[in-house]
Parts: sequence; C-alpha cells; structure tokens
Amino acid sequence: MKATNALTNPQEKKKSFSAVISSDSAQQLIRASLRDDGAVKRFTGTLISVVKASEQLRNCDPGSIIAAALRGEGAGLIYGQGYYVVPYKDKAGYITSYKGWCQLAIATGLYADIDVLDVREGERKGRDPRTGKPIVDMSVYDTDEERELHPIIGVKAYFLLKDGYYREEYWSMGEVLNHANRYSPAFSRDLYEKWQRGEKLTKDETYTIENGSPWYTSTMRMAKKTVLKSLLTSGFAPLSNEVKSLLNYENASGEAVIPDAAQEIIPDLPVIEPEETDSEATTASESGFDEKEVEVVDSVETPSKDAPKRGKTRKSESTASSVAEKDEYDSIFFGNGGDSL
Repeated sequence: MKATNALTNPQEKKKSFSAVISSDSAQQLIRASLRDDGAVKRFTGTLISVVKASEQLRNCDPGSIIAAALRGEGAGLIYGQGYYVVPYKDKAGYITSYKGWCQLAIATGLYADIDVLDVREGERKGRDPRTGKPIVDMSVYDTDEERELHPIIGVKAYFLLKDGYYREEYWSMGEVLNHANRYSPAFSRDLYEKWQRGEKLTKDETYTIENGSPWYTSTMRMAKKTVLKSLLTSGFAPLSNEVKSLLNYENASGEAVIPDAAQEIIPDLPVIEPEETDSEATTASESGFDEKEVEVVDSVETPSKDAPKRGKTRKSESTASSVAEKDEYDSIFFGNGGDSL
C-alpha cells in the first residue's frame, strides 16, 4: 500500500487536525486502507495525540500527515515502534525508525537475526589482518552492569541470514559525528563536542541544542539508524521491493528531523476519542479534507531517477527550523533509555 499527499484547498479556512481526521471522508479513507475498526481507532487517536503535542505538525497540511502515516501503516509498521511522521515546512513526511528497518527485514523471511548495538571501550580489538575490517568482541564484559560503566566508542550493525551468511558494519563515534556534521543542516559537531565537554554555552547555543537537530539529544538513536541503514544499502543485504522503495523514498526526501519530544509515543498509548464541537464540523464538505489528498494504491511510490541519492547531498547553508516543545512527553522520549528511532 502507498499513500501520496497534496495540500488542502488554501482558500478554505484552516480546520483543526482533529476535525479533519474525524471527518466522514477521512475516516472512510482510513478504514478502506486499514480494513479494521480497531486499527482505525488506534490510528486516529494516535495521530490526534501526536499532532496536538507538536506545534510544527499542527502547522502542516492535515492531508499530508494522514498520508505519511498511512505509508507507515501500509508497510506493516506502527507509529512510534516502526515509523514516525515529521514536518517538512508546511507538509509532513514519513521516516522509518531503525527498529522499523529490522522489522521489515525480518518480514522478508530471509533473516535469522538483525540488530544494531553500541560498542563500548575495550570491545574494539583492532582489525582483521586479512580483510582490514574492524574486529569487535562483544564478550569482553560478563555483565551488562559492568559493560555500561564504559563509554560508547562506536556502533555495530549486523545481520545473519537463514542460509548462514553473516555480515556486520562498524562505525566509530567519530565517523558517526562526521556523517551528522556533513549531512544534517541543523547539527554542528564542534558545538556538540563543546557541550559534551561541559564548557559554558551561550544562550543561543543552549537553545540550538535543546530545540535543534535530534543528533544533539538523541545521538545514539540517530547513530544506530544511520549505521543500520548503511548496512542494508551496502548491496549485501537481501531486501524486498517494498523495503527498497521505502529506502529510496527516504533518500529522496532528504534528512528528516524529528522536532518534538512528543514524536515518541509509547506503544500502548490510550486512544483519544475525537471531540466534536459546534465550531468543528466533521462532515466532508466542512472539514477541509478532500479524499483526493490521500491516494491509496498497492505499492510504495519510488522517487524518480532524478531524485537526490543518500550521501550525495552536502550540508545545506540554511539551518533547519526545529522548534521543540518540552512538556510531559520528554519523559517518554528521553526517559526510557530506549532506542526507538
């Protein structure tokens, strides 16, 4: 399944996202896509919660938000566990989390195991004399408690196929940060390292770190996704056409920035029922939602051959606008110590 999106009629008065997604036309489209009333209820409640908590998503076209989320649902993923909806100026886009890539790979039936791990000091054992590849020994520490006392020095992604083929990829944290510094418009490695050293920051620098690129505050989540994605696109990993299309879609879309802590929603988030008021009509004619905005077909759209590829675009001169809301969702996004991105 694939979802594409378009802007709503700019001449109409902008309706709240709750009113748009609760309209009959939107609900019929979502039901036709998900084909399950429980899934429709979960999908609707989750998106209302996410948009309500994100100022940037509230400024996006509602149809593009629904379209982006349907792309993730169509891939068999669930919001917060496998994909995210992120703003691109006034429209929303879709990105897959690193756990989502693992789920999609396993769904092919070819993988016995796939994962991405942080590497601690003492676990890097030089290079293989024959291949020159880094050697990582994950058995150095007997317990997780002992292991976590040592600093992270890199990231290792690996997969094992059912036919016995194994491959891994290792990036040092220096390589990871260089990648972020080169390709993330809102990230500066110099500022990041200044912050990590505990040096005094200016007011503007503090604001940039707290409200800018997720590479500052969710470094390991971003690092894990980057290394795993590099492994999957190395040419050695068997991928379904669906996964290839999703990779191409993200590459063509550029680097997405998850702007708000509210983007991380716990899997068992209670469903929030849409509220209907006299001021928020929910009929198709009054909601400002046109089902033509979100087209559902049978495959994921692959960008044109002229679309930019990953690793080919350099850091933009303009700084991405990423204003985060620090609210109760901070504890969800940062407090679980997990790696959901």
